[in-house]
Amino acid sequence: MKTKLITLEGYNKLRIEHDYLWKEQRPEVTKIVTWAAGLGDRSENADL
Repeated sequence: MKTKLITLEGYNKLRIEHDYLWKEQRPEVTKIVTWAAGLGDRSENADL
């Protein structure tokens, strides 16, 4: 019998976090990076 490496509850928590990061946080980061690129600054010192 194979050992379960992750529980269903753990999988669901990871899935919820993944969906949040991909659908909510990523678009916001993309907007900021696009704005910084428009200013010609992509360094980590870009003004947020």
